[in-house]
Amino acid sequence: MSESFGSAPVAVLLAAAIAAIVVTGLLSAVELSLANLSRAYVEDLVEEGRPRANKLVPLVEYPERTNLSLRGARVTLQTVAIVGATIALVDLLGDVNMSWWGTFLIATIAIGIVEFFAVSVLPVLWVKRNYVAVASAGAGIAAFLVRLSHIFDPLIRTNGRRERRTNEEAQDARLAVADDLREIVDEVGEPEDFDDEDKEMLRSVFEFGQTLVREVMVPRTAMVVIDADKSLDKAVRLFVRSGFSRIPVIEDDIDDVIGIVYFKDVIRRLTDDPAQKDVPVRNALRQAAFVPEMVRVDDELRAMQTENTHLALVVDEYGGIAGLVTMEDLLEELVGEVTDEHDHREMEPEEIEPGRWRVPARFGLGDLEELLDVEIDQETVDSVGGLLTWAVGRVPVAGATGEAFGVRMEAEYHVGRRHELGTVLVEKVEEERDD
Repeated sequence: MSESFGSAPVAVLLAAAIAAIVVTGLLSAVELSLANLSRAYVEDLVEEGRPRANKLVPLVEYPERTNLSLRGARVTLQTVAIVGATIALVDLLGDVNMSWWGTFLIATIAIGIVEFFAVSVLPVLWVKRNYVAVASAGAGIAAFLVRLSHIFDPLIRTNGRRERRTNEEAQDARLAVADDLREIVDEVGEPEDFDDEDKEMLRSVFEFGQTLVREVMVPRTAMVVIDADKSLDKAVRLFVRSGFSRIPVIEDDIDDVIGIVYFKDVIRRLTDDPAQKDVPVRNALRQAAFVPEMVRVDDELRAMQTENTHLALVVDEYGGIAGLVTMEDLLEELVGEVTDEHDHREMEPEEIEPGRWRVPARFGLGDLEELLDVEIDQETVDSVGGLLTWAVGRVPVAGATGEAFGVRMEAEYHVGRRHELGTVLVEKVEEERDD
């Protein structure tokens, strides 16, 4: 076998394979670094006058195109490395008295180990503390690859149109089937032996595919977050106080989420080395997952199962943080509210006198319309508390009253450290008739 190639071609193949592996590792590091940079943070770098920060702006503004370009280059280089190294190693091992499949197996294992460390392990370790520097250094090559990827735009557009058309047809078919099944449930539910609870469960299953993430998310105003420079000791206190096991970590504001800190990661660090209690939270981060607010909950649940994540940040059409959604939120759409010892069950509407109700400030406007038999044409707010704020033109204090769309509202009391509006008294305003 060694007669097939001279020493020069073998050396060239090995050199090409090594170079391809090194460049692949660098591209992997650049991709990981860019994933840790938010648009707001990059804009801050530009304002600070950081070198090459301007080149980072389009890369983080269009992450899908950037990732596609970097991954395409990585796959190409990995293929070159694998083919070149395999041929060279098989030729070098040809003098050994070994069967061809044994030689091929040894070469494959050796290349796999080198690829694993060079492409998966070392870039992660390198990026962990230097992601800004790595992203800045690799911005030029990343921008070049993005420009190069435009060669394939016709193919991408063709596939994109085909996928959109297929997805739209599948979605229409799914919604039609869901409508038919809901009608069947309503008909089957007419007999007395079919419980309302079971009927509601089946209906929620069929409506699951039509619900958007924004409808079930925790809004940004109710999110519990922690600053990246806070210590692990303070993070533990926040975990205990909030009852959450995962908390988003921010830089300057809530739109600049740089990752997620896990309770178990912090506890493991402090158990192994109590002296780490003053270490900043940014050193214990995991990568955050982001999801557009218009994604359907069944698609997001499937994505969470595939990616093994339990929390995702919801982004609006402008790239800002609209809220967060957890796997528990999605499952509650199917099985109803799930509570544990840390949850405070939100009160149900309570009729304190005929026609007058006490409802939570976060009570939905759709539910209020059903409760009072009114029609509310207001698209800028989603809750009773928001409607009262809109009606009075300011943040309502206890006792503040307002009327809107035939509903009289009164702020009853505030809760929490931020004195957020807790409950609202609502009643329908009867129209006066002219005699």
